Amino acid sequence: MESEQRYVVFYGCLVDTPALGQLRIEAQGVLGVDRHTGQIVGRDIHDGMTTAVEYVSKWAGGASVEATDVEIETLEDGQFLMPGMIDTHTHAPQTTFLGLGHDLPLMEWLEKYTFRYESRFSDAQWARTMYQAAVQRIVRNGVTFAAYYGTIHLDATCVLADVIRKAGQRAYVGKVCMDANSPDYYSQTTAATLDETREFVTRIQADAHGGRQALVRPIVTPRFVPSCSGACLEGLGALARAQDLPVQSHLCENPDEVAFSKSCFPDCSSYAEIYNRFGLLKPGSIMAHCVHMTDEDTDLISTTGAGISHCPNSNFSLTSGIADIRRFIARGIPVGLGTDVGGGYSPSIIDAMRMAAAANRALLAAKRDRGDALQGKDAVPLEASEALFLATQGGARVMRMDDLLGSLDPGKLFDAVVVDLDVRNSPVPPVSAIPAVSECAKGSIDAWRLRVEQFVFLADDRNIARVFVGGKTIHSVL
Repeated sequence: MESEQRYVVFYGCLVDTPALGQLRIEAQGVLGVDRHTGQIVGRDIHDGMTTAVEYVSKWAGGASVEATDVEIETLEDGQFLMPGMIDTHTHAPQTTFLGLGHDLPLMEWLEKYTFRYESRFSDAQWARTMYQAAVQRIVRNGVTFAAYYGTIHLDATCVLADVIRKAGQRAYVGKVCMDANSPDYYSQTTAATLDETREFVTRIQADAHGGRQALVRPIVTPRFVPSCSGACLEGLGALARAQDLPVQSHLCENPDEVAFSKSCFPDCSSYAEIYNRFGLLKPGSIMAHCVHMTDEDTDLISTTGAGISHCPNSNFSLTSGIADIRRFIARGIPVGLGTDVGGGYSPSIIDAMRMAAAANRALLAAKRDRGDALQGKDAVPLEASEALFLATQGGARVMRMDDLLGSLDPGKLFDAVVVDLDVRNSPVPPVSAIPAVSECAKGSIDAWRLRVEQFVFLADDRNIARVFVGGKTIHSVL
């Protein structure tokens, strides 16, 4: 049960990445949270003398604070506090066939598994059971904010939003739109998909108290170009513009999908141009995958302010290819990480971090072996700190929430995770077994830098001790 005290002050190691490549570690940090607002009210390096009440009073501008208003949380030696991880692309119904069909290319996988099993969500009660299990699993992995695809079913997708809200997670939720080139048993008319999308937005917004800080908000969701007619895309673009709604879809994931999309709209010069023509590329648009991008595709993403969800597990698993995220970052395009469950077999953004590192290294080796001239960041493997940035601050940028999320800065919402590297049966070895760490001064920034690197490359959900959203605990193993 959550404490009734207004403030909580954490003592211990604080880890975040305020900028790409910048790993900020405060080994003896102190951070305060106002539970009433859900915001971080201040952070400092602990001087060993100032009390929690004095810190809170200072952060509150000198206001009088009673000791009874302040709870103290002291992290243990193997624990650190970091921003919550953000999944910029996942399909909630696809947890029902997780790990299946990874010997198939994308388009065959969609036909054999995706459409067939998503169609079962016409049963809203069955959907609730499946979604409750899915959301809890995602939360256990330290994901505090996710962009979810539902299915084409209005009621079931409203159930998904309700399940997420009750779990306390932050989310964008979209009713999937499909009115073309789709199975008869899993598609809608253009009028139905547009009408039900408008109704979905209305229902979710009715419960979305708090504006941008609301837990669950609607997102416009054309599945991908081949499954949507021009009339459908036009209607969705108009809705997104009229209500300033975010948009999510797939872009340049697989060569067959790219060719199919272009054949649907032959008068468009690129895949991205199709979305742009209908007003679906803008700040807050989340384009997943972006593996097979032409220069024109990349230019459109850059100039429209859209973001990219990098889904390396899925891209490997369905043999789609490798996205060159260094290329996008160099253009100033927001890039975050996505699990793309169930194209990806793991709902963990920790897994996505190391998969992003592996994808980068595979691409780097391929460029080297074909004789490319590699310069600057193109010649450097993705570092652990950069992967951590993509999982937190990068994701917040993609979701247009980086002013409120993604780091542990005062004024931001306290969406955070307590990581415990020393938990029983931890996949991360103890300090005593790692000379590179044990040789550092205990609790030093150098030691923590190595341990954070191990977190990125070794940890899993066993290392997620607590999950907070808006200052409230939504998962705890303590």
